[in-house]
This record gives sequence, structure tokens and C-alpha cells, in this order.
Amino acid sequence: MLLRQDDQDQIAYHVTSNLTSYHGFNERFKKILEAFNDEFQLLSCNMFDYFDDSKQSTEEFDRKMDLCYQLKNIISKHNSTWLFNIVPTGSTVTGLATKNSDLDVAIHIPQAAKLLEEMHSDIYHIEEERNRLWRGMQLEILQIVRLLLENDEQIKSRIDWNKGVQLVQAQIQILKIETVDGIDCDVSVVMDPFLSSMHNSFMIRHFANIDARFAPLCAVVKQWAASSGVKNPKEGGFNSYALVILVIHFLQCGAYPPILPHLSKLYKDDNFIAQNDRQYPLRLDFGAPLPRALPTVSANHSSLAQLFLEFLHYYLKFDFHMYFISMRDAMIKNRQQSMHPTVKNEIQKEVHIEDPFDAHNPGRTVRSLHHIKKVLKDTINLFIPVYVPNEDIDTQKKNFHFPTLDDILFMATSNSHLEAFEEHAQDDETQNEGPSTSGVPPNVIS
Repeated sequence: MLLRQDDQDQIAYHVTSNLTSYHGFNERFKKILEAFNDEFQLLSCNMFDYFDDSKQSTEEFDRKMDLCYQLKNIISKHNSTWLFNIVPTGSTVTGLATKNSDLDVAIHIPQAAKLLEEMHSDIYHIEEERNRLWRGMQLEILQIVRLLLENDEQIKSRIDWNKGVQLVQAQIQILKIETVDGIDCDVSVVMDPFLSSMHNSFMIRHFANIDARFAPLCAVVKQWAASSGVKNPKEGGFNSYALVILVIHFLQCGAYPPILPHLSKLYKDDNFIAQNDRQYPLRLDFGAPLPRALPTVSANHSSLAQLFLEFLHYYLKFDFHMYFISMRDAMIKNRQQSMHPTVKNEIQKEVHIEDPFDAHNPGRTVRSLHHIKKVLKDTINLFIPVYVPNEDIDTQKKNFHFPTLDDILFMATSNSHLEAFEEHAQDDETQNEGPSTSGVPPNVIS
């Protein structure tokens, strides 16, 4: 039996495409993409320029790495028995960082967890007690580091003491540091053997190297989301990491042909990238290439601007209440039918995203899908000329303001946006669309 090309592409990249969304987008926007081809190409160039102009410089990266080395040396000097490492994570090391972005640093010290287990063996097996002990130890380590920053002459002069060093006791306790040369650094303590933020950063860095559109698309999505309130975890929006995960999922399962592969499945026997939080390489080389070339699939020639519009449409149509995003399997699955305990325990969450490696839900901060869907619709409206009966698209084009990059990056949502999208897509928020998976039986989507 011969496989169709769309089946071959999915199998080669180990992803399951949501072809219903892909075909729906093409049906709805084909004429607009053709009529405004030059405008989409220009917007794409502007998006690339925006990323190039705003991305972190090599000089800034070097200063951040120097701060990490200095923290490592100072802590080691005063705590010679600690077995730990200082690990920079997040956008600084993924290739997605913009100028003056925060530096996220983890003090990775599994030794502390082993010490607690030895000291409190009578209660350590009780999850609530273990979490309490861990939180207390993490706080103690951060307090020790703060004292070192205040008293060690080698690093004291590098800290901006007008801003001070703040200990924030949130769900994840962090030490907020600002240096005199303008580095905002958040230091956390990780006692698990598996440092998920490091492995996630490693994965994202390789995606940035695989396709040149990935990093600029992330930059545009994050700035658009920040200006419109979609990125606002404290008020019920997505956090920055979740937005990157949404971009990855879209480029794996929403765009077609798929643009990004499932790296963990492609290289599962190479000890190159984590499979989960129990099976992972003990050391990661962020400068190492992929173990071997990616499989050949059909090329996706969509412009960066088209991918942004398609990204908006994909998540406007996505039914987060019925489906969740499985990064572990590069597909979408039914929330109600899932037997996974984490999915079942978080059924009340607006959004569930299965992290690539561990059990946490990157979408857990979302509490206002209604607002997010409205912003998605308002942004899509910017690309759609006002519908005039009996007028062809070329006539409508003459009086239409195609959105500039600033219109997108700094948009303010309002109730006065065009209703054209509602005219042509009245079922966007009411119709539940399941995944169309060419070559994959429906009962596989669980």
C-alpha cells in the first residue's frame, strides 16, 4: 500500500497534523493571500528585521555568561562542600532572547534533596512533608546566596544596590538581582535530578537552528501577546514559555507540511535529547549539531507573515475545552477521554498543555480564554477587508489598510474592530473541530 505524501511527511517527522485547521485556513484566506501577496512579503521582511534589530547581542550574552561564572565561583568559594552547578536557562540560551531580556539562572543542587531524605527519612515519603522540606531548603539556599552578594567584595560591586536584591517567595521562590551593567537576573533553586528548564531550552535552541522562521515568529507572537494582554500570566494570560510551546505545536501540527519535527522521537536512541523526566542525557552540549540530518519532507514555503496569520487562525479555532496539546506525542488529544492523571486532575483548567518532558502544564496560568479569543479575532480582522456585496477583492483592496508591523506589535484591542471575520466565520467560537489526521484512525486520538 502506497502512502500519500501528507502521510509520509507526518510519519517522517513523527507528528500528527491537524489537517482540518489547515484546510479551513486555506479555504478562508486563499483569496486574501493571493490578492495581498506583495504586502505579506513586505510584512515578512519587516518581521525578520524586527527580530534582527531586537535580538540579544553577542556582547550582552557574554556579560550574562560572565555573571553565571562569577556566581558559581563565589558560591563555591564560601560553600566548598556543595555539589551544584549554575545553569542559565530560558531565552538567553535558546536563541530567542531580545535586548535586555532577563537572565534566568538555576542553582542545580540535587545533593540537597538527598541530604533532606537522610535527615528526615521518617516523613520524607509523605508528599506534603517532602514539599515543605524542599521549599524550606530552597529558601535557605537563596538566603545564603543573598548574604554572599551583600558581603563578598569580589561580586558586591557588580550589584546595583539602589535596586537591591529581592527574595520573592512565590510558587517558585527566586532571588531577583540587577547588576550595574543592566542585567536583570532571576535565580532559582532546583533540587530535582532532572532540570526541566535546561532540557526545554536545549530543545528550543535546536528548533531555532532548524528553521529560520521559528525565532522571529516567536518574537512577533510574544510582543503581540504582551501588548494585547494575551501574555499576562498574573492576570490569567499565557506566560512566555507557554507561548513558545504554542508556536512549536503550531509548526509541528498546525502548519502543513510540518515545519518542525518531534526531536525526541527522531533521536530517541542517540542519548541526545530528553525523552521524559526519567530518561535523559546527563550532559547536554548546546553547541552540538543534531546526531544526523533530518528526514526529507515536503518543503513548507509559507512566508513568515502568513505563518503568523495562520497561527492566529489555528488557536482561534482550537477548542481548548475539548482538546489538549500533547507535546510529548506532537498531536492534540481529547481531554475528556484521557486517562492521564495530570490531565484528569486539571480538567477544570481553561488550557492544558502536556509539557515535552515533565508533568507540569505550561498553560495552567490561563483563566480568561474569552479575552484571548477576542484578541485573536481582532488581530485576524486587521487582515480582512470590509466585505462589500458584489465587490471583488481587488476593488476592496484599494480602500483597505493592510496592517503594518507596528499595528500588530502594539495593537490595542477594542470593541470597534471590523466585524468582517464574524460575517464569514460565525461558528468560530461555537463549532468544535476535531483533528483530521490523514492516515491515522480517529480512535488513535485519545
